[in-house]
Amino acid sequence: METRDVVVVGAGPVGLSLALGLARKGVDVLVLEKEPGTAEHSRAPSIWPGTQEILARLGVMDRFEAEGILLPCVEMWDAERERVLLRLPLEELSDETAFARLLLLPQSTTERLLYEEVRDATGGEVRFSSEVVGLSQGGSGVEVRYRADGQETHLRARFVAGCDGARSTVREGLGASFEGITYEMEAALADVVPAEGASLRFPRIALRPSPIIAIRIDRRLWRLILPFSGGDERRSLDARVDDAVTHLLTGAGYETVWMSEFRLHRRVSSRWAEERVVLAGDAAHLNSPVGGQGMNAGIMDADALTDALLEALEADDGAPLAAYARRRRRAIERGVNRFTNHLTRLVLVGKGRVLRPVLLSLNVALRIRALRRRVLRRLAMLDAS
Repeated sequence: METRDVVVVGAGPVGLSLALGLARKGVDVLVLEKEPGTAEHSRAPSIWPGTQEILARLGVMDRFEAEGILLPCVEMWDAERERVLLRLPLEELSDETAFARLLLLPQSTTERLLYEEVRDATGGEVRFSSEVVGLSQGGSGVEVRYRADGQETHLRARFVAGCDGARSTVREGLGASFEGITYEMEAALADVVPAEGASLRFPRIALRPSPIIAIRIDRRLWRLILPFSGGDERRSLDARVDDAVTHLLTGAGYETVWMSEFRLHRRVSSRWAEERVVLAGDAAHLNSPVGGQGMNAGIMDADALTDALLEALEADDGAPLAAYARRRRRAIERGVNRFTNHLTRLVLVGKGRVLRPVLLSLNVALRIRALRRRVLRRLAMLDAS
């Protein structure tokens, strides 16, 4: 039977970051992914300074910078009045980090770059179209069953990391529940390429008839965020995207690349680790996308889990995984989940109709340097670990 030091389930940003970190340390690591390849669409485009520090340690930051958009100062523009509602000068954190800026990059590019690094690393391998269907622990390892090319295959790993998202097969195998709430809010995302608008300032927000936000995430691609897409049976998502482009970008025509509607959740797995199996990313915790911190928190999980797995491999014992689970669960519950919950509740007030005065008031409050510093550090996720 084939054997591996570590099997990572899921080839998203979290699983690939974990695999790359382990491979860089000489670990024999295999990633199993049920999809035929990496993501095709942008999904999570925001990479905050704390995450950029991790990517730099992985040796990939130069490639990310070359393909991304760097914003040392994030300014929220009122598209209806063409003025700044909120200014967030991340560059003021340059005394704490070499990456005092927001990096915008489609998740599809993030996954491609990480995959190429894992593929080329000694000891790293990714197998696509390989769906894990079962795990069984015993003795000094875990038997992993996965289906590829219509056949079920077995292999043995010393440890298994479930980085397989909100519908995690690994979490289910641990018998864990996914406890939390679903917000009374249905949102939509769309990626569009407008015929014009490349020179527009961003992020951009309009508030009529309900809040809509646009962010340019590469040279031509714009992400549209429609926080309140549900409850409007008379208008299709296509029609709402068309309105968003008209209000935020230009009426000169556009191409829709991808769009999706979804519910917002805040959940934490009841169990993060058991003996030689451990969870990270959305498999372990799910937070509202308001604030763009979910993928970042998952990559931070991967960074912490890399060290825990190295300790576990050396000791041939799962105790370091349990310690990782305690630390990261506490950090997530007190950090990203709490922070994004506050932001989401703010958006929910009056279905976002009070956002303009709220953002303007916050902009005034942030003239206080100590408060501004605290907000910037939390947004940058410099204290998220």
